[in-house]
Amino acid sequence: MDREKTWMIVLATLALVLGAVSASAQTGPPGDGGGTLPPDTNCPTVVVSGVENPLDMSRNRFSAVATSDLVFHVMFPQEVDREAVVTLKVYTPRGHLYRTLDVPVKPPKTQGPTGTETRRLPGYPYPVRVETPRNVSYNGRSYQTVDVSFPVAGSAIVTSSLYGRWSVEVHMNGASSPCPERTEFDIIQ
Repeated sequence: MDREKTWMIVLATLALVLGAVSASAQTGPPGDGGGTLPPDTNCPTVVVSGVENPLDMSRNRFSAVATSDLVFHVMFPQEVDREAVVTLKVYTPRGHLYRTLDVPVKPPKTQGPTGTETRRLPGYPYPVRVETPRNVSYNGRSYQTVDVSFPVAGSAIVTSSLYGRWSVEVHMNGASSPCPERTEFDIIQ
Protein backbone atom coordinates (compact mmCIF):
# COMPACT_ATOMS: atom_id res chain seq x y z
CA MET A 1 0.00 0.00 0.00
CA ASP A 2 2.82 2.46 0.79
CA ARG A 3 4.42 1.74 -2.57
CA GLU A 4 1.11 2.48 -4.32
CA LYS A 5 0.74 5.80 -2.48
CA THR A 6 4.30 6.76 -3.35
CA TRP A 7 3.67 6.11 -7.06
CA MET A 8 0.46 8.12 -6.97
CA ILE A 9 2.29 11.06 -5.37
CA VAL A 10 5.10 10.82 -7.96
CA LEU A 11 2.60 10.72 -10.84
CA ALA A 12 0.59 13.65 -9.44
CA THR A 13 3.77 15.72 -8.99
CA LEU A 14 4.91 14.86 -12.50
CA ALA A 15 1.52 15.90 -13.92
CA LEU A 16 1.73 19.26 -12.12
CA VAL A 17 5.29 19.91 -13.34
CA LEU A 18 4.43 18.97 -16.94
CA GLY A 19 1.34 21.20 -16.83
CA ALA A 20 3.42 24.16 -15.61
CA VAL A 21 6.10 23.58 -18.27
CA SER A 22 3.45 23.32 -20.99
CA ALA A 23 1.75 26.53 -19.87
CA SER A 24 5.03 28.48 -19.75
CA ALA A 25 6.01 27.19 -23.19
CA GLN A 26 2.73 28.45 -24.64
CA THR A 27 2.74 31.88 -23.07
CA GLY A 28 6.44 32.59 -22.44
CA PRO A 29 7.85 34.27 -19.35
CA PRO A 30 6.05 37.43 -18.24
CA GLY A 31 7.45 40.65 -19.64
CA ASP A 32 9.65 39.09 -22.33
CA GLY A 33 7.47 40.18 -25.25
CA GLY A 34 6.84 36.51 -25.96
CA GLY A 35 3.68 34.53 -25.69
CA THR A 36 0.70 34.42 -27.93
CA LEU A 37 -0.12 37.19 -30.35
CA PRO A 38 -2.78 39.73 -29.42
CA PRO A 39 -5.73 39.60 -31.84
CA ASP A 40 -4.96 43.04 -33.34
CA THR A 41 -1.41 42.12 -34.45
CA ASN A 42 -0.66 43.00 -38.07
CA CYS A 43 0.63 39.50 -38.91
CA PRO A 44 2.39 39.38 -42.26
CA THR A 45 2.58 36.45 -44.64
CA VAL A 46 5.58 35.52 -46.76
CA VAL A 47 5.58 35.19 -50.55
CA VAL A 48 8.70 33.72 -52.16
CA SER A 49 10.34 34.61 -55.49
CA GLY A 50 13.72 34.16 -57.12
CA VAL A 51 16.15 37.09 -57.08
CA GLU A 52 16.50 36.77 -60.85
CA ASN A 53 12.81 37.67 -61.27
CA PRO A 54 11.58 39.14 -57.97
CA LEU A 55 8.27 40.33 -59.44
CA ASP A 56 7.24 36.76 -60.33
CA MET A 57 5.64 35.76 -57.04
CA SER A 58 3.43 33.09 -58.59
CA ARG A 59 5.85 30.20 -58.18
CA ASN A 60 6.65 28.08 -55.16
CA ARG A 61 9.22 25.77 -56.79
CA PHE A 62 12.81 26.90 -57.37
CA SER A 63 15.86 25.22 -58.87
CA ALA A 64 19.08 25.60 -56.87
CA VAL A 65 20.96 25.54 -60.18
CA ALA A 66 18.92 28.35 -61.76
CA THR A 67 18.32 30.51 -58.67
CA SER A 68 21.20 32.14 -56.79
CA ASP A 69 19.03 33.63 -54.02
CA LEU A 70 15.41 33.64 -53.02
CA VAL A 71 13.53 36.74 -51.91
CA PHE A 72 11.10 36.51 -49.01
CA HIS A 73 8.47 39.21 -49.53
CA VAL A 74 7.09 39.93 -46.04
CA MET A 75 3.55 41.13 -46.83
CA PHE A 76 1.67 43.16 -44.19
CA PRO A 77 -2.12 43.16 -44.78
CA GLN A 78 -2.50 46.50 -42.97
CA GLU A 79 -0.42 49.66 -42.87
CA VAL A 80 2.65 49.36 -40.66
CA ASP A 81 2.01 52.07 -38.08
CA ARG A 82 4.71 51.34 -35.47
CA GLU A 83 8.19 49.91 -35.23
CA ALA A 84 8.41 46.14 -35.06
CA VAL A 85 10.84 43.25 -35.39
CA VAL A 86 9.75 40.52 -37.78
CA THR A 87 11.44 37.16 -37.23
CA LEU A 88 11.47 34.64 -40.07
CA LYS A 89 12.23 31.06 -39.03
CA VAL A 90 13.20 28.98 -42.05
CA TYR A 91 12.84 25.19 -41.77
CA THR A 92 14.45 22.46 -43.88
CA PRO A 93 12.45 19.73 -45.62
CA ARG A 94 13.02 17.52 -42.55
CA GLY A 95 11.60 20.19 -40.22
CA HIS A 96 14.89 21.38 -38.71
CA LEU A 97 15.44 25.08 -38.07
CA TYR A 98 17.87 26.18 -40.80
CA ARG A 99 18.08 29.92 -40.21
CA THR A 100 16.46 32.70 -38.21
CA LEU A 101 16.29 36.13 -39.84
CA ASP A 102 15.34 39.16 -37.74
CA VAL A 103 14.18 42.24 -39.62
CA PRO A 104 13.51 45.55 -37.84
CA VAL A 105 10.72 47.43 -39.59
CA LYS A 106 9.64 51.07 -39.20
CA PRO A 107 6.51 52.82 -40.50
CA PRO A 108 6.91 54.53 -43.87
CA LYS A 109 5.72 57.85 -42.46
CA THR A 110 8.62 58.24 -40.00
CA GLN A 111 11.24 60.88 -40.68
CA GLY A 112 14.77 60.16 -41.83
CA PRO A 113 16.39 58.72 -44.93
CA THR A 114 15.36 55.20 -45.86
CA GLY A 115 17.90 52.39 -45.98
CA THR A 116 20.48 54.06 -43.74
CA GLU A 117 19.02 53.53 -40.27
CA THR A 118 20.28 50.58 -38.22
CA ARG A 119 19.29 49.00 -34.94
CA ARG A 120 21.12 46.72 -32.52
CA LEU A 121 19.33 43.42 -31.99
CA PRO A 122 20.13 40.79 -29.33
CA GLY A 123 22.33 38.03 -30.72
CA TYR A 124 23.66 40.06 -33.65
CA PRO A 125 27.28 41.28 -33.49
CA TYR A 126 26.60 44.29 -35.73
CA PRO A 127 23.65 46.65 -36.12
CA VAL A 128 20.92 45.44 -38.49
CA ARG A 129 19.46 47.67 -41.20
CA VAL A 130 15.93 48.90 -40.46
CA GLU A 131 13.55 48.25 -43.36
CA THR A 132 10.74 50.57 -44.44
CA PRO A 133 7.78 48.86 -46.14
CA ARG A 134 6.69 49.87 -49.60
CA ASN A 135 3.20 49.59 -51.06
CA VAL A 136 2.52 46.74 -53.50
CA SER A 137 -0.49 45.09 -55.08
CA TYR A 138 -0.61 41.29 -54.99
CA ASN A 139 -3.53 39.07 -56.03
CA GLY A 140 -5.78 42.12 -56.29
CA ARG A 141 -5.08 43.34 -52.73
CA SER A 142 -2.89 46.12 -51.35
CA TYR A 143 -0.05 45.26 -48.98
CA GLN A 144 2.98 46.87 -47.44
CA THR A 145 6.05 44.71 -47.93
CA VAL A 146 9.72 44.42 -47.07
CA ASP A 147 12.04 42.06 -48.94
CA VAL A 148 14.52 39.72 -47.26
CA SER A 149 17.23 37.93 -49.23
CA PHE A 150 17.77 34.19 -48.64
CA PRO A 151 20.98 32.76 -50.17
CA VAL A 152 20.76 29.45 -52.05
CA ALA A 153 23.81 29.21 -54.36
CA GLY A 154 26.98 28.23 -52.47
CA SER A 155 25.03 27.60 -49.26
CA ALA A 156 24.50 24.41 -47.27
CA ILE A 157 21.33 23.91 -49.31
CA VAL A 158 23.46 23.02 -52.33
CA THR A 159 26.50 21.51 -50.62
CA SER A 160 24.37 19.24 -48.41
CA SER A 161 21.61 18.58 -50.99
CA LEU A 162 18.86 19.97 -48.78
CA TYR A 163 16.24 19.65 -51.50
CA GLY A 164 12.53 19.34 -50.94
CA ARG A 165 9.69 21.30 -49.29
CA TRP A 166 10.91 24.17 -47.10
CA SER A 167 8.78 26.34 -44.82
CA VAL A 168 8.90 29.79 -43.24
CA GLU A 169 7.22 30.86 -40.00
CA VAL A 170 6.73 34.52 -39.07
CA HIS A 171 7.00 35.72 -35.48
CA MET A 172 6.23 39.30 -34.48
CA ASN A 173 8.16 41.24 -31.82
CA GLY A 174 9.66 38.20 -30.09
CA ALA A 175 6.38 36.30 -29.68
CA SER A 176 6.93 32.59 -29.10
CA SER A 177 3.81 31.76 -31.12
CA PRO A 178 4.10 32.19 -34.88
CA CYS A 179 1.63 34.04 -37.06
CA PRO A 180 -1.09 31.67 -38.24
CA GLU A 181 -0.03 31.38 -41.88
CA ARG A 182 3.06 29.30 -42.67
CA THR A 183 4.60 29.56 -46.16
CA GLU A 184 5.90 26.49 -47.99
CA PHE A 185 8.08 26.33 -51.08
CA ASP A 186 10.21 23.73 -52.87
CA ILE A 187 13.91 23.87 -53.65
CA ILE A 188 14.94 21.28 -56.20
CA GLN A 189 18.29 20.49 -57.74
